[in-house]
Amino acid sequence: MLSTNLARADAPAANAPPIQVIAIRSDDAEDQADALTAALRNRVRALRGFSLGDGDYALEVLTLGLKCGEVPDESCQIKIGNQIHADRFVWGSVKRSKSAKQVVAELHLWTRGRASTKTEFTFSDNLTAPGDDGLRRLVDEALNVLLERQKAPIAGAAASAARPPAPRPASPASTGTPAAGTPDAPADVSAGSGAESSGGSLNSTLGWTGVGVGAAFIAAGVFSVFRVNAIEGEEKVDRYRQAFRPEVDSCDQAEAGISSKIAGAATPAEMKDFCSTAGTFQALKFVFFGLGALSAGAGIYFLATDNSASAARSGSYFSVTPPFGRSAGRVEFGFRF
Repeated sequence: MLSTNLARADAPAANAPPIQVIAIRSDDAEDQADALTAALRNRVRALRGFSLGDGDYALEVLTLGLKCGEVPDESCQIKIGNQIHADRFVWGSVKRSKSAKQVVAELHLWTRGRASTKTEFTFSDNLTAPGDDGLRRLVDEALNVLLERQKAPIAGAAASAARPPAPRPASPASTGTPAAGTPDAPADVSAGSGAESSGGSLNSTLGWTGVGVGAAFIAAGVFSVFRVNAIEGEEKVDRYRQAFRPEVDSCDQAEAGISSKIAGAATPAEMKDFCSTAGTFQALKFVFFGLGALSAGAGIYFLATDNSASAARSGSYFSVTPPFGRSAGRVEFGFRF
């Protein structure tokens, strides 16, 4: 006669702002980092008043693409937020503790317009399952600490001077751009974003143009290769060459007007045409491949240096990250599009 219902997080809406969880980074405790990432996403999904942001992002790929340090500072966290189109996200790292069979987790919560918060906790290295009750309790406590610390008012004389006489409380559901002059809206954010957007758009255009032109040149080079091979495979050409020793240049013989005594061989005039056409495509092959490599290389460079938020949908880059630990290593290939 009694029934229970699971308490689930609200669907993404104005009253349930999303929290993006970036995969936890680790060089020596990969299994524990993966379990912590999955547990964080599960608990955020079940968190009242919030929802889990879409997407699966790796901290190593983001910091590499945005040219940030291994541990992103405040300015880099703003870039990450712009890059993944998130107003709040959790990131962190896991490393082996000095104590045997334990790892230390460091979690950060960044919210646009607020100072980021941090918490640390230690847990046993045998917690490698996201559904473990012990790990779930630790994640719940960490999320509660991070959210509560961001609710606290910003301390300091500078912050007090910047606040208006009657400060309005910050709403966790507010995802719009705060008014200028308040602590939640640095005055130079929009200007920097506009400049970055303009530069990123130009880089993206130049990049894709270079890649497209390079692909066209390379295609022309491939056609030249096939054309030369087709001429070399002509039966008339082969029979003409059979009349001379291997070290003798058959094209020189055709220029001299020497005919082949093999039946079905090309005439000297036909052979001259074959040699001329093959020579032309042989030269074009190197020209097309060279121009294609230069153009495509320039295009990839522009795309790789396009790190603005406005180019997140149109720009692209490849990245290779090789994290190594004490007991294992891996190589991560990233592609943003």
